[in-house]
Amino acid sequence: MKLVLLFLLLCPLLSAAQYKSRFANDTLYTSCGFKIYPGQTLKFGKASSAQGFRYVTIMNGVAIRSLENNSFVVKDLSQYGHSIFGFATIEITGSIAFRDGSKGTISINTAFDQAIGSRLPGTTSELILPEEFQINREKAAALYMPAFENDTLYTSCGYPIYKGQLLQFGKAMGDRGKFKYVNIKNRFPPSSLQDNQVRVTKLKEFGISVFGNGYITIIGTVIVNNTEKGDIEIHLAFDHAIGHVPAIPGELLVPEEFRSRIKPGPEPEVEDQ
Repeated sequence: MKLVLLFLLLCPLLSAAQYKSRFANDTLYTSCGFKIYPGQTLKFGKASSAQGFRYVTIMNGVAIRSLENNSFVVKDLSQYGHSIFGFATIEITGSIAFRDGSKGTISINTAFDQAIGSRLPGTTSELILPEEFQINREKAAALYMPAFENDTLYTSCGYPIYKGQLLQFGKAMGDRGKFKYVNIKNRFPPSSLQDNQVRVTKLKEFGISVFGNGYITIIGTVIVNNTEKGDIEIHLAFDHAIGHVPAIPGELLVPEEFRSRIKPGPEPEVEDQ
C-alpha cells in the first residue's frame, strides 16, 4: 500500500521526465539532453546514502567504493524501461579502472534522470554531467528555482540567505506550537524561535528532494531583543517557510516583493521535531 501511495505521489512530478527521455540507435537521450552511448566516459560522484548509491545499482558485484568518484567507458546499453516508481531506467556495461591500477568490467542499472539530479548550483549528483548541462544561478532564477552558490542560498523567489544575515521568524504553523517547515535539530524550544531572529553562522546540506522540495541546514544564534539566547541548528524547507500567499505570513518572514514570486509546490517531507 505504501509503495502504491508513493507511486501516485511521484507520478505528476515524474511524467515530464518519462516522456522526454528515450533510447534509440544505441544512444540514451536523458531528459536534460545529455546523451549516453558506447565509447563515452561516464563520471560518477559519491554515493548519496550510507547504504550506497540511491539511483545506481551495481549488477555484477563490483564494490560501491570502486565506482565512487570514478568513471568508466560505456560498452553497451540495454534494457531501457521504467521502475515500479516510474523512474526511467537502463542497464549499462562498461570498462572501469580500479584504484589499484587493474581494469575490469562493471554492469549497472541506473535511474539516470534521478542520478543526474537537479543540476542546480550547490547540489551533488551520483552521475556527474559536463558543465554545459549544469544550471547556473541566473537560469535557476529565471525558472523560479533555488540555488546554492558561494555560501549563499538563493530561494525560489530570489531571497538570499547568507552567513551573518539576520533571519526573522514568525509564528509556528504546525500542531502543538511546533513549526511546520522548520525542523529544529538541537532541541531548542520552538517557542523561543517564534517572532525572533537567527543570525546565520553556517549554511550546509542544500538539496532538492525527489518531490521537488528545496531544503538547507542552517546553524546560527537565536537573537531576542538584541540579546543572544543560544545556538540553534535547523533543517529548513525554505520556500514553504516563506510561503506564497501574501495575506498569510510565513514562518520565515521576508520582504513582500520576494513572497509575491513564490509559486505553490508539493508539501514538504519535514521530519518530526
